[in-house]
Amino acid sequence: MLQQLDLSLLLQFNSLAGRWPLVDTIAGLLVNDYLVPTALASLLIWLWLRGRGPAERAADTGTALNAFASQFVANMILKLTNLAYFRARPFDRYPQVHLLFYRPWDSSCPSNPATFAFALAVAIYLGDRKLGLLALALATVWAVARVFCGVHYPLDVVAGAALGGTVAYYLSRRSATMAWLRQRLLDLMRKGLIA
Repeated sequence: MLQQLDLSLLLQFNSLAGRWPLVDTIAGLLVNDYLVPTALASLLIWLWLRGRGPAERAADTGTALNAFASQFVANMILKLTNLAYFRARPFDRYPQVHLLFYRPWDSSCPSNPATFAFALAVAIYLGDRKLGLLALALATVWAVARVFCGVHYPLDVVAGAALGGTVAYYLSRRSATMAWLRQRLLDLMRKGLIA
């Protein structure tokens, strides 16, 4: 039943692809592996460099560190999950899917881009609400574009968002571990080795 709903939502949403060249071009920009990841990386660089005083800089670098750690852990969990579970891509199973992107070969679920983007976005949001809302908007647009372009089922991106977001939330609550890592990072920064 859930898979039928997933397929139905995919086909309804994806049926809009291929109708308007301008919409397809915009979707092609949003779905690719460069635009949103580069924008998210820019937000992390901004966080890393913007602190005006020691306390603000420590908080911002801590948020950036949490984002890096979150996406790393979430992607390790995703890779282990993919060893146990493989879901074929929608374009591989259903010829009526309009594919507006290259043909990824890895498992469709959980969505790797959604896992990555939401791990970063939730970690940023937990450290800085304004920047985090922008990061969440970017992650959402990327995830929706993946469905629109026929690369993922809707539940693939929901699963990826849940995985990335949950890991980011969990790691942000591991304050002792993150504080230790943050302190080591600040020590390196004071020595002029980083930033």
